[in-house]
Parts: sequence; C-alpha cells; structure tokens
Amino acid sequence: MAPVFQHVALTDIACDGSPFVVTYRPALQALQRSVARAGVRTPVHLRQEPGQPGYQVICGAKRWHACHGAGHATVPALIHSATELSHEQAFLLAVYDNVGCRVLNAVEKARILLRLRDEFGYATAVLTAEFCPLLDLPPQAETLVAYCALATLDEALQAGVVDGDLPLDTALWIGRQPRENLPALLALFTGLKLGSNRAREFVAMLEDICRRGGSNAAAVLQALHVPDILAAPHLSGPQKIEQVRRVLHTARYPRFSAYEQQFQETLRQLRLPAPVQLRPPPYFEGQQYQVTFGFRTRQELQQYAQRLLEAADHPACDDLLALL
Repeated sequence: MAPVFQHVALTDIACDGSPFVVTYRPALQALQRSVARAGVRTPVHLRQEPGQPGYQVICGAKRWHACHGAGHATVPALIHSATELSHEQAFLLAVYDNVGCRVLNAVEKARILLRLRDEFGYATAVLTAEFCPLLDLPPQAETLVAYCALATLDEALQAGVVDGDLPLDTALWIGRQPRENLPALLALFTGLKLGSNRAREFVAMLEDICRRGGSNAAAVLQALHVPDILAAPHLSGPQKIEQVRRVLHTARYPRFSAYEQQFQETLRQLRLPAPVQLRPPPYFEGQQYQVTFGFRTRQELQQYAQRLLEAADHPACDDLLALL
C-alpha cells in the first residue's frame, strides 16, 4: 500500500530519537530561511509503529528542524505503516534518499556502514561491493573497517574529521590511545590542522618517544612544553608546526639532533658563501660530506673554489670530520 499523505503536527514526530536519521551536524540556516519563506516543498517520510503514539522520521529530519525553527506547527508528510515497511527497509530508504540529494560527510558514511554491518548483518563483501561505491568510498575491506571504527569514536574526534581538522587515520590512532590522552592529542592535532603526511610523521615520533620512555603521549607533550608552543600568541600556525616538529624530532633522535646542532654551529664558522651547499650524510651515518654549488662565470668558479680551500684549512673542518 502506498504511503498516506497528510499534514502532521511537529509535536507528534519523534525526530531526534529516530533510528533512521543518518544526518550528522546538519547545516540548517539556508533551509530554515527557505522554509520560513516558502514552506516545505518536499514531504518528509514518517513511519508509525503499531500501537505506538507518534511517528518516527525516516527522511526529512532537517526539514523537521527547519519547520520547528521557523515556528511552523505542522509539516507535510508521507506516512508509512511499519507492517509494510520494515526497520531495515526504512533505514535503506533513508540512506538512498540522503545519497540522492546531497554529499554525505565522513561520519554519516561511517554510521551507515556500521549499522548495515552490525544491526542488519550485511556481509563485508556486500558492503564493499555495493555500499562503499554508493557512498563514494573505495570498495576495499580496509576502508570498511576504518569507517566503521570512525563511527564508534568519541564525538570530539568525529567532529574533528568532519571539520577537516583531523585526518581520518590520525583520528583512529587517537581513538586507540588511553582516554586520558584525548584532550592533549586533540589540542595538538586540531590546533595545528596538520595534513595527512605531517600528522603521520608526528604520530610516528610520538609513538617512538612513548615506547622508549615508557610514558604516555600526554605526559610526553607536557614534558616537551608543547602546550606552551600551541598557546604562544606570537607564533603563526606554520611556526608552531615547525617548533613542535623540532622538539619531537629532538626527543625522538637525541643523538642525531645533537650532531645536527653541532654541524650547523661548525658550518657557520666556515663562513661559506650562500651558493656553496655543504651537506652531511643522512642521519650522519655515512662516510662523506657532499658539496654542491652553481656558477656562471670562471670568476665565480675560482671564488667558490678558493673559499672551499680556505674552509679546508680552517680548524672547524676537523670538527666536521669528527662527526662522521
């Protein structure tokens, strides 16, 4: 039987507690202005359980909220009977309706996949072959695992992913840490708004420092005065990223960092011209330095060669060689 159309009082609709709503952090301002001016042009879909008062929202949660915000008392609706539209069918109707009219955010996709897997028993093969492409996700098992994990994360982590402050893999890593680390890690990664590669670098250094020191991430960040760097008003975003990276790198590679500092101090004593670049072996684990420079004239070549000869006779050259 086709759904029944009628105008339903907003007070008779259970929207926030509906098991079919997939919308996460909806933007309602534009819709509310439209509803206030022209009303609801597309009916919401409702479901009524036998013997239960009121209705459940299947599709149209944002329209319900917009009507409520605009001061409307009723909303046009298509009412489905629970005897003809099962719980699973209603949820799929909500999914297809949302996918067909807007771009879903990462948390919405995650919650859909998790419910299809855990509540309705869909197999991994079906979810990866049919629903991941529907949600514009790679049809891979690891994608399914990651997004289902996202759906179980703390609200603050989910919000960070949706807002673009946290890469998904970073949010999942934070979610695996002891809960007492959450505030410090959130402050670090959402405060710096790192890209995926830099975030992975920070995670790798933090893991190594914690493993070697037998400490947790929050304690490490506090000991390295990272909160002070994040709160420094005179530092720009890129400057904060570089300073945090430097203190993590120093803590992770103390021997290399000491060598690097000594190398830079010694190099300044040689006073080589800017076009002459003297580079150490990676991590000071090789047996030789490299010198590169460019020149356009015979005079420039003679000048740079002379400066290198002078550097070779400088006592600081012995200090450089001692680092190898």
